Amino acid sequence: MGLKTRNTLISMAVLSAMILTVVGITYRITQVIIEETIVDQQLVITSDVSRTTELWLNQQMKILDATAASVPLHNVGGSPETLDMLKMAMRAGHFSDVYIGLTNGVLIDGADWTPPPGYDPRVRPWYKRAVEVGHTSFTRPYVDLTTMELVIALVTPLHVDGQFIGVMSADTVLDTLVDNLMSVKVGESGYAFIVEVDGTILVHPNQANVMKSKLQETEPDLAGELGRLHESVSGAIAYQDREQGQDHILTYKKITNTDWFLCTTIPRIEAYELTRKTTALLAVEKVLVVLGVLALVTLVGGGASVLILFVFNRRFESTVKQHKEELTGISEDLQWNISKRKEVETSYQTLFNVANDAILLSKELQYVECNEKAVEMFGFPRTAVIGKNMLDFSPEFQPNGRESRSMAQKIFEIANAGEQQFFEWTFLRADGTEFAAEVGLKILRLDNQELALSSIRDISKRVNAEKQLRQAQKMAAMGEMLGAIAHQWRQPLNTLSTYIASLQAAYHNNRINRDFVQKLTAEADSQIQFMSKTIDDFRHFFRPSKNKVPFDVIEAINSAVKLMQAQLKQSEIDLQIKYHDIKDPLIVHGYQSEFVHVLVNILANARDAIEERFQHEVQDVVRLIEIEVVSHGSEVIIRVKDHGSGIPKHLLGKVFDPYFTTKGSLSGAGIGLYMAKIIVEKEMSGALTAKNTKDGAQFTIRLPKTEPTLHLKRKGA
Repeated sequence: MGLKTRNTLISMAVLSAMILTVVGITYRITQVIIEETIVDQQLVITSDVSRTTELWLNQQMKILDATAASVPLHNVGGSPETLDMLKMAMRAGHFSDVYIGLTNGVLIDGADWTPPPGYDPRVRPWYKRAVEVGHTSFTRPYVDLTTMELVIALVTPLHVDGQFIGVMSADTVLDTLVDNLMSVKVGESGYAFIVEVDGTILVHPNQANVMKSKLQETEPDLAGELGRLHESVSGAIAYQDREQGQDHILTYKKITNTDWFLCTTIPRIEAYELTRKTTALLAVEKVLVVLGVLALVTLVGGGASVLILFVFNRRFESTVKQHKEELTGISEDLQWNISKRKEVETSYQTLFNVANDAILLSKELQYVECNEKAVEMFGFPRTAVIGKNMLDFSPEFQPNGRESRSMAQKIFEIANAGEQQFFEWTFLRADGTEFAAEVGLKILRLDNQELALSSIRDISKRVNAEKQLRQAQKMAAMGEMLGAIAHQWRQPLNTLSTYIASLQAAYHNNRINRDFVQKLTAEADSQIQFMSKTIDDFRHFFRPSKNKVPFDVIEAINSAVKLMQAQLKQSEIDLQIKYHDIKDPLIVHGYQSEFVHVLVNILANARDAIEERFQHEVQDVVRLIEIEVVSHGSEVIIRVKDHGSGIPKHLLGKVFDPYFTTKGSLSGAGIGLYMAKIIVEKEMSGALTAKNTKDGAQFTIRLPKTEPTLHLKRKGA
């Protein structure tokens, strides 16, 4: 064997041993990185779910605070005004009950629950919680005496001129929170749950554990680890599941302003596979395995070659050289394939495995990659997104009035310091419209490059819903009710005033006798009964229906006409109702009180339109509103025509827009045409349209018929 050949083989053996050593060390480091990445990925999931829970709780507390601010505390009691506000809060927050406990032990309940004898709200946990904390908060879960369901109570103390007068509380059934958590997908078999700081289980897929067990009891391996909940607001704990005998990873995040922790748990093997599939670590791991195999093969092959060459000398020197050249070519091809596969998996496994959010990867603030959701969300083609930055898709100023550029710089400064950022941001679509979004920003370092990974979720629907909720609270129809009652009471009050005035004259003329007193008393009582009936009618009108039921359209029309009768009479407006060949009840399915509200709103708009036309036109104005009811096949058609000023042509397409109003005849009242359209079309599967006629405006309602029940009878038809 030649010296050159021997030295070459020795060098190959040494090099292979070095490669094998380096590969082993690198593989171990990669495993450590995988462990850290698994924890980081689970913490991200836990933080996302925790923020969703915080948003839900904060929204519930805002509704309770708004209700407490709206209740007439100076004269709080079981008055219609107080009860109406409590019932409105129940609908707005989907509460099972909203109630007030006063310092004198009186309970005012929005669900009309009658407490049992001896019930004292001041000794209930919800009352004590509000007194102890002194601000808006919520209790531990408990069984509600009204619904016998597991609820949490949101509580807030009530003060008048600095004097504590009681506590307002709202019960929310935990089913909503449970459903939200159960919908969270954590791998194949992982799940989310909520515990208190002492480990008490509050929300869990296994209902048998809720409020009955502590986490350290169901999972003994965690008994010595839960002390971390007192030390940090978030973290991860490795433990072994008692039943399955598998290693699990539990991550936790404290819910702001509470002693609750949002936790997720997942078998470690599932978390490992999920991390390998969604990161570049899979490619790195495979590369290291291939390199290790190659190094081992080279080492063994080199030693075998030394033995073969020693035995056969130079006979196979040319053959070994040829094989070495072939192996070199194969190694180069393999290295190229590994590099390309690593590039593809790094780009696409990271960016495209998230289906619901827009994912963008930026380098030096410029986007270098995005997924299809980002293209769909922004409305730009992919080529128009690449090369741009976040400010290119943002308005100059954010809704809070701050400049977008300065806010973005601050966010990236904090992110570059290693802290993951979650914030709300307003973006621009390709058509110029703005939309609100939640953004998660994380600085990553891949292949010695610093990249920013942005996750964007469109929350414009939720923001719009919150705006509608705030607007709905402003649309309480209390002023409209008082005005309508004033119209209804004016004539009876005048009559009563006349009766009282007649007493003095009768006294001076010595005409007061038994018959005079009985007649005066009977007529005065008749007027008072009429006024009392008016109150009952309007209370029924402003009490929203709780369930959809079949009802007679004719009966609903008669109720609306009765409520508007005094106002129309004062405006000297004639109302005509035409029924076209209607013999049987016209039964539809929906919320009867809300539908009466729709009709009242349309009639009020028609009255305003006639009044406006009367003010602007010199010639005589026909003061007439016509209601036409037609039974057409499987539909009920209701047309309301007026002889008013009509709808301006340029505004005709906007009358059903949310919160739309003008200073003229379309000012509207009550729930507005926007809410009317929602009730008719979304709640009753019908249609509500508007158009101008030669006389004025016409609103048309189309509703599908339903089968009448045996006990449903038409009233006042």
